[in-house]
This record gives sequence, C-alpha cells and structure tokens, in this order.
Amino acid sequence: MEKAVCNLKTNKAPGEDDITAELIENISHEIKERFHVLICKIWRDGKMPDDWKVRLIVPLFQKRDKMRRENYRRKR
Repeated sequence: MEKAVCNLKTNKAPGEDDITAELIENISHEIKERFHVLICKIWRDGKMPDDWKVRLIVPLFQKRDKMRRENYRRKR
C-alpha cells in the first residue's frame, strides 16, 4: 500500500469523495493500516461499497464547434 500511495499523482482534482492524493499521503500510519484492512476485506468478500461505484464524466472541450464530438478530448 505504501508503494501505491507514493505513486499517486499530486495536484489533481479530487473525485466525488473530495479526497486528494496529498491528503492520503499525509494521513497517519494507523489510518493507512485501517484502510489496508478495509481494502483486503473488500478483496476477500468481492463486494465494494455502493458509494465507491459513483463515476463522474466530464467532457473536456478542445477547439472550435462544441456540437462536434471530435472537438472533445479523447480517453487515452
């Protein structure tokens, strides 16, 4: 888990939960351990909390006519 936390990209907008990479990097070791236990339980049970399934799609306009889909940034 420590390796995953170190690989988080900083200075990015938070998701639906308003949790930023910087916040995760700066939480105590005890909270990181509890989070790890939670992730392991989810992995074992094969069920994720419904709140974690929320997705927010934001189209990012690039140029010219906003009515043409090719003028929006594509998924990479």
